[in-house]
Amino acid sequence: MILSLVLLGGLAFLYRKVIRLWLPFYFKREDVQDDEQRRTRRLVQLCFLLLAIIIFMLSTGLDYRLYLSSSINMDGETGSAELENAARRGIWISTVLFALLLFLIARLLDWVISHILTRNFLKRREAVQKIAINFDQPRLVRPARRLLQPVIYVLTLLFLAYVFNLDITLKETFSIGSGEDARTVSIAITNIISAVLILLVARLINWIFTELVFFPYYQRKEINIGSQYAINQLFKYFLYVFAILIALQSMNINLTILLGGAAALLVGIGLGLQQTFNDLISGIILLSERSVEVGDVLDIKGMVGTVRRIGLRTSLVETRDNMTIIVPNSKLIGDMVTNWSHDEDKARFKVTVGVAYGSDTALVKKLLLQVAQEHPKAMKRPAPFVRFVNFGDSSLDFELQFWTKEFIRIEDVKSDMRFEIDRLFRENKVTIPFPQRDVWMRGG
Repeated sequence: MILSLVLLGGLAFLYRKVIRLWLPFYFKREDVQDDEQRRTRRLVQLCFLLLAIIIFMLSTGLDYRLYLSSSINMDGETGSAELENAARRGIWISTVLFALLLFLIARLLDWVISHILTRNFLKRREAVQKIAINFDQPRLVRPARRLLQPVIYVLTLLFLAYVFNLDITLKETFSIGSGEDARTVSIAITNIISAVLILLVARLINWIFTELVFFPYYQRKEINIGSQYAINQLFKYFLYVFAILIALQSMNINLTILLGGAAALLVGIGLGLQQTFNDLISGIILLSERSVEVGDVLDIKGMVGTVRRIGLRTSLVETRDNMTIIVPNSKLIGDMVTNWSHDEDKARFKVTVGVAYGSDTALVKKLLLQVAQEHPKAMKRPAPFVRFVNFGDSSLDFELQFWTKEFIRIEDVKSDMRFEIDRLFRENKVTIPFPQRDVWMRGG
């Protein structure tokens, strides 16, 4: 009883410190909203209450068993050791309260870690982008919690499975391999939970690295968005493959035998899925070689569009008409593809026009340069220029050459320039001729 009073007194002292000193200090430093403060206080109070009840029950012997395993042999031959083991297998009130305490602690950790991760993420974004951000906006906190919550709760579930002795081996077993190398595999409940936990942790690690580690580096080194996407995707694929291998190992699956069987299976289906594998390998080449990146403007057999996503098998290209085209990665590797924006963010385009013979060519050049210099989408440097192309059948042919960063809407830019050329030519009496032929008649 004295030990119980000492423990409860220490718990009360700790509760007073947490509620009156540590939590207010944390809330003030992190600028936590009022509703979040109330929710956190309730969680902390419930945790201390359950912990106090558990300490009191265990120290006073008031703990009761709610369930006793039915597998006990109740004849006269039952030994004391078997009864003791059966008692351990029963479910006690303190065990249920302990499980509830773990759940509340998981909720508290979920809030604290999510808040810390989100705040660090937003601080880095603010420092890099030089913008002010409200750290408690739900839409910004939600992504971190979506990734963190499953990890914490699955980890709690795994711990409870061990506490309640629920590490049950499934009756169904299967064999991997054949002959002397054959091995029977049995999977327990905790093996499955552990495998799920490994995959969830991999997803969380991927978010932490891409958002908290890589992003500031990208901004500091001014890495373009296409390279950012390629690095993130390659890191994600490597991380997930590694996590899947560890998850399989945690389920007692021999990876050597599994990989050998997978190799034999791939040989059997390789011919039927040859094109699919070609696209998969092409996707990896695109991400590593980066000849085509997200954000690049491509001309694929006359179809112009912006690359929005590069997947393992296909890529998504958004055309000028805002339609999404699914392009197999092998087409981007093996076919002739014009990349307008791979090395430079600008390109040179031209508008052709013909004027009548006898027109003032110096005036024509001046008017064409005026059109390019006054258009907002045409770059001043490099400067536009006019090229006298040819003495045509019916006209003197000119090209207005200009540089622009407007790739997708370039046809609209050209259209605007043609309207302006027509207006200036009319004002300055410059004629744009139509095709004509002189016919000479010879008398017989």
